[in-house]
Amino acid sequence: MLHLVFPNITHKFAYLEMLSEWKASGEFETWHVSPWALFRGEDFEEFLMLAHNDLTQNHRWVPATLFFLMDWEKILGWIQVRHSIDAPNLREYGGHIGYGIRPNERQKWYATEMLRLALVEAREIWLDRVMLGCFDDNIWSYKTIEKNGGIFERYTEYEWKKSRVYWINI
Repeated sequence: MLHLVFPNITHKFAYLEMLSEWKASGEFETWHVSPWALFRGEDFEEFLMLAHNDLTQNHRWVPATLFFLMDWEKILGWIQVRHSIDAPNLREYGGHIGYGIRPNERQKWYATEMLRLALVEAREIWLDRVMLGCFDDNIWSYKTIEKNGGIFERYTEYEWKKSRVYWINI
């Protein structure tokens, strides 16, 4: 059964396995595929510390909560719910929610369910409307957003690529 969980020490092996798969895919250093939210820190323990610190606002980032999409003990992907978009890059492109599915689990519609579950979490922190962005050539991502009620607002440019911006009322 698919469910979202907040990362904890019991996820260490599953996280390292996912990290290894992502590195082998050649996408590891690509911002838009493997963002800093999931691959920060020198080791799992530092990653956990950073993930937990995202719950409190600091001088560099907006408050955010990171979840793993799990199927039993396997991490299928990650999703980050930002509590606000009070930063220029988030208002222009990044939005309230960023997510990714590990390379070997893509195109199975896991992202659609993960986003649906994250919208429930967003509602829990009193968000009633969320913004999401994706590259225009990422058909799977914009279909995921649209399947969850995303309404296209505009095109923008991010990292010299045409991008889409959507809003979802929750």
